[in-house]
Amino acid sequence: MKQVNRLLAIPISLGFVFLAVLVVVELIAERAGAGPVIVNWHGMYDWMGSRTWDSTSVRIIGGLCALGGLLLLALQFIPRKPERLRVRDAGDGIDAAIDRRSVVRTVQQAVGDLDGISRARVALRGNKVTVDARRRAEAAEGITTQTVADATHRAVDDLHLRRPPRITVKLDTAKER
Repeated sequence: MKQVNRLLAIPISLGFVFLAVLVVVELIAERAGAGPVIVNWHGMYDWMGSRTWDSTSVRIIGGLCALGGLLLLALQFIPRKPERLRVRDAGDGIDAAIDRRSVVRTVQQAVGDLDGISRARVALRGNKVTVDARRRAEAAEGITTQTVADATHRAVDDLHLRRPPRITVKLDTAKER
C-alpha cells in the first residue's frame, strides 16, 4: 500500500506545483497589465457565472471530484502488511519485533554463506519467505534444495518469531559463462 500511496502522491503533488506556478505567473502578468498569459481566467469566470447548481456540467464535475475523493479515502482503509514481525517470549510490557528487511537480510546471509551458492534472492511477502538461489555449476552436487531449505529454516527459527513465515525454496544451477 505504501507504494500505491507514493504513486498517487507523485501526480497529485506535481499537479499542485503546476497550479502554484500557474497562479504565480498569472498574478505577475495581471499586475504587469499583460492580461491572461496561460489560462483565460476571465473566460472561465464568465462560464462559471453562467452555470447553476442544476447544470449537467456542474453535476458531472462535482461527481467526479467526489468520486476521486472517496476513492482516495477507500484506499486508506485497505489493511497494510505489518512493518515489523513480532518476536515471541518477550517479557511483560516489552514490545519486541524485527523489521521485514532484517528478516530478508538474515535469510539471504544464511543462504549466501552456504558453500556452492553463487547468488540468493530472498523476498518476504505477507507471511511467506521465498528463496531463489543459484548454485555454482562446479558445486552442483553438494547443494540441494533441502540444504537451502534447512539453512533458511535455521535462520528463521533463530529469529524466534511469534508467527514464523512459510518458506518456499527454488534452486537452480547457474549457467557457466
